[in-house]
Amino acid sequence: MQEELKTELDKFLAEQYNQYSREDLLKIDLHCHDCNSDQPDELLGRILNVPETWIPTKSVLDELTRNGCEALTITNHNNARSIWQTREKGTDILAAAEFSCWVPVYNLGIHVLTYGFTKEQEIELNNLRSNIFHFLQYAKENNIPTIWAHPLYLYGTKNMPPMSFFETMLLVFERFEMLNGQRDTWQNMLVKEWIGSVTPQKIDTLAAKYNIDPNQYCKDIYRKSLSGGSDCHSGFFSGLTGTYLYIPDLQNRLKTEKKSDLVLEAIRKGDMFPYGSHQNTEKITITILNYVCQIALNFKDPGLLRMILHKGDANIKLLSLLVSNAFAEVQRHKIIMSCIKIYHNCMHGKVPSFIYKFLVSSAYKPVIFDVTSIALWYKKDKGLKPVEYYKAICSINNYLNKLLFKRFATKLSKAKWTKQKKNLKLENIISKLELPSYIRAYSKSPLQKGVKKSSNGSDFRNFLVGLTFPFLSSALLLSAHFISAKVMYHSRALLKEFSQTIGKFRHPERTLWLTDTFEDNNVVATLLKEIHKKIKEQNLPIDILVCSSILQPDDHLVVVKPLYEFNLHLYRDLPIRVPNFVELHNLFHDKEYDRIICSTEGIMGAMGLYLKHAYSVSASFFIHNDWVRFSEKNLNFDTHNRNRVRRFFRMYYNAFDKLLVTNEELHKWLTSNEMNLPVEKVYQTTNWANDIL
Repeated sequence: MQEELKTELDKFLAEQYNQYSREDLLKIDLHCHDCNSDQPDELLGRILNVPETWIPTKSVLDELTRNGCEALTITNHNNARSIWQTREKGTDILAAAEFSCWVPVYNLGIHVLTYGFTKEQEIELNNLRSNIFHFLQYAKENNIPTIWAHPLYLYGTKNMPPMSFFETMLLVFERFEMLNGQRDTWQNMLVKEWIGSVTPQKIDTLAAKYNIDPNQYCKDIYRKSLSGGSDCHSGFFSGLTGTYLYIPDLQNRLKTEKKSDLVLEAIRKGDMFPYGSHQNTEKITITILNYVCQIALNFKDPGLLRMILHKGDANIKLLSLLVSNAFAEVQRHKIIMSCIKIYHNCMHGKVPSFIYKFLVSSAYKPVIFDVTSIALWYKKDKGLKPVEYYKAICSINNYLNKLLFKRFATKLSKAKWTKQKKNLKLENIISKLELPSYIRAYSKSPLQKGVKKSSNGSDFRNFLVGLTFPFLSSALLLSAHFISAKVMYHSRALLKEFSQTIGKFRHPERTLWLTDTFEDNNVVATLLKEIHKKIKEQNLPIDILVCSSILQPDDHLVVVKPLYEFNLHLYRDLPIRVPNFVELHNLFHDKEYDRIICSTEGIMGAMGLYLKHAYSVSASFFIHNDWVRFSEKNLNFDTHNRNRVRRFFRMYYNAFDKLLVTNEELHKWLTSNEMNLPVEKVYQTTNWANDIL
């Protein structure tokens, strides 16, 4: 599908460009941000009290010019402060903002790009944005052009809005952002196909259907125009996606008129078309990574009371607490903060000093080499090239992961407590997996007389030395990939319905089956081999993915090499194989899977939940074992620890959309009062096993 999308996009952009003489076209990015976008729409950002970016206005304007923009504007959220400040310095720039508006009938939030207003009108627009219909009516009456930004990416909803919402918005908007630099090509091209299918007859039919007079909101109700914008919050890609404005006799008019006035005139007429390129995950990952670095450098404790009292459910508040503590932990480490600062500077073309490169530990010199190459590319190409930069990110991630697990293996073999690991009981470990519920337990208190100080804490801290930096750095890179996919595919359900409605660009239906065991000699592995045989025979759209250093790839069998492999003393029959998580993340996207099945509760099960939330896909779990009974019969757990195991697996299985079982006994157990999982979530499958099984 990606190749089809790229071909169709390139063809469309070329057709639009070839309709006009280049001398009559003015190039502008109609959607970009700087440090004055300081109030994010996302609830997590508001709870943590962080802006959407810290990038100075001058840096954005410089990047726009560097990337070929011939006219300037900045569209910050709900304010035009950057515009007024820039005009005071004598720069010609179009007044603009991206207003967060509410659609009261559907309880949805949308973003509306708005141009050519005054300071007084900005105040009134902010007052009206709680009702999109009042907002657009005022804009039309005052000749203020608007564009619906990224129409298929919505705020304030977890569910797919009805098609009536989009049909209503089609009536009240004249202009639509078709090419957004922070959205994937699938989403962008669906907008193009949707708006391209609009006819005068359709407008009249919808107007009668919803009893809406489009003339209240649009000057030309039958003409729908398409624009483009980078939607860049990092400054790197400002101007790489944007809009060509058609202005007849442009060269002569530039002699006597301001560019901002000509831009406004063309937007009002709708004489415009987008420019840009095929969008994949690279740009948004780079943007998110830059943003995470900015947060690490600038983060301040938002306060526990702020989190508790802020609007939002318990899940988002718990996530805010975890994120806040993660950044607090990062800021505690001077070496990590120093590296983040250097990394962030390199992203803006600042090469690390020779002294730093000389003094840095030999273990991290390859990382410094990759980071330095980013700064050199930036200077050489006068800007950041997404593909080359993303290769450097993956190279850094691979190196840090290998370093992390190499050190982990070394420490595991040398640590003092490993001499006693044979005496450790899993039951004792599980019984300690609890946190006190009262606050005083977390405060430091002096030891009671006669109590000998334990060395376990210091041993553990010594064990962590050398692991913290590669672990936190790898986690930061993986989190950037997760957030980028979440942003890109947040509205997957909507995109699927749109593609079905339009009858074009339907996403392939393909399943990725994740498992930790395939080459092993156990019942699960044997069953999976039989399933794989059936998949191959029928050429089903299912691939089984396994992490192994021995297996070779086959039809419908994807094999990734482990970064590290080890055995737990408590469960020697099943080796633990750790894959490269970023590799799995990219593989899921590149092979265009749209659903997941997991059949083991180990690392691949956790990766399945990661991919489910990152790519907004359905995930099913194939249950083979009753682990509560296993803990009782094989591990001799007492009642308290069996209950801990039961609660954990109830939470774990509940995280999946469907649970697949092979017999009635497992079905009854999962839906019983003991596990209390919804009956509609548990499915008993046909047994594919052969006669031997």
